[in-house]
Amino acid sequence: MTASEIRNEVTSMVIWMADAAIREARKAIVGKTMWDDVKRQPYNLPEVEMAGEILFNMVHACSASIRIAILDMPEKMDGMLTYPDCKYFDEFIKALAGQGEVNLREPNWVLNYC
Repeated sequence: MTASEIRNEVTSMVIWMADAAIREARKAIVGKTMWDDVKRQPYNLPEVEMAGEILFNMVHACSASIRIAILDMPEKMDGMLTYPDCKYFDEFIKALAGQGEVNLREPNWVLNYC
């Protein structure tokens, strides 16, 4: 699936939440979190872990692939800047598609009836 196909399937709130998680992860990767934290590998940063878990609930991919896709996004996407052609969610989906086909997860029908 492409980003535009996903946008047609889910609500704008889901896209907004995914975009926010991706931005926080990108801020941590480039070091703009304003935390004086111990230097760690970007793959293991708490923000990247958090974004991976949030996005794992949305797309049918393993957590490792999701984290790698976040790391593979363009350098200019630092989580802070926004400009007309800067769509974090779209770039994340492109990076994830580089590792294989992107699909949305099926909803959990049990939870829908509770």
